[in-house]
Amino acid sequence: MKTAAVIVTYNRLALLKECIQAVQQQSEAVEAIVIIDNASTDGTGDFLRSIADDRLTVKTFEKNLGGAAGFAEGIAIATRQGADAVWIMDDDTIPEAETLSVLTQTLEAHEDAGYVCSKVVWKDGSVHMMNIPGYVSHEPLQDGLYAIRSASFVSLLIPCKIVREVGLPYKEFFIWVDDAEYTSRIYKAGYKGYLNNNSIVLHKTGANYGAGIKVATPDSAWKFYYYMRNSMFASRGEKPWIVWFFRHLNHLRLDIRRTKDMPKEVRATFRKNLWRGFVDGLSFKPKIDYVE
Repeated sequence: MKTAAVIVTYNRLALLKECIQAVQQQSEAVEAIVIIDNASTDGTGDFLRSIADDRLTVKTFEKNLGGAAGFAEGIAIATRQGADAVWIMDDDTIPEAETLSVLTQTLEAHEDAGYVCSKVVWKDGSVHMMNIPGYVSHEPLQDGLYAIRSASFVSLLIPCKIVREVGLPYKEFFIWVDDAEYTSRIYKAGYKGYLNNNSIVLHKTGANYGAGIKVATPDSAWKFYYYMRNSMFASRGEKPWIVWFFRHLNHLRLDIRRTKDMPKEVRATFRKNLWRGFVDGLSFKPKIDYVE
């Protein structure tokens, strides 16, 4: 199986170096490495130009288009280059030497697989709260193997034939929900998702945290616009419109309530972004791009 690693990066050069080195040192060779640079300003471009590796393809955006556009572009490039599968990750993802090998073995053993993901841990070895997949069941299918319906883009292996069928992630999402929507789209197309806990990656974030507003830092308030808007779009059509509308209106109400203990200015910023996301989510309609 010809596997291409797709890495999206933005201003995290030290972590990117670790990520690339770990990918290059996999026990199962990676045939291609596609790196999408979201207009980094920390010397990432110079570093990437200095790498002597014929497997490397670098695409640099003129401005930061977000992780969603980065993954969409990277997956498209790898698929057009003839990869059989794409292994996607953020620049702060550090895989173990056997991570890809276990994913590949799992994919090859399950003809119905639309994707396979790794167990994502933090620095202390605990499960990373940000990357817990959506389980079909918490009962293992076999040792370390679980059926899932959604996963994050932190060490996810997808067959390129699936990419050609279901299209690319929505680049307009910018950040947030792009991974959950995409893996759910594959699942809804009739394919199975699998988590293999024997395939392990370190997600090297500053802290082990989830995506909830209660643990959000003040400088992340802008992200909650995309959280609200993208979540609304991703669930549109699952329920009658009126049920969908009031469900998200209730989500908005609960998230606004969760900001009540924040400092006044911070609270106002969070609430503004949540409200904007809700309003735009009523009409947000991005289109799926397909690999030609």
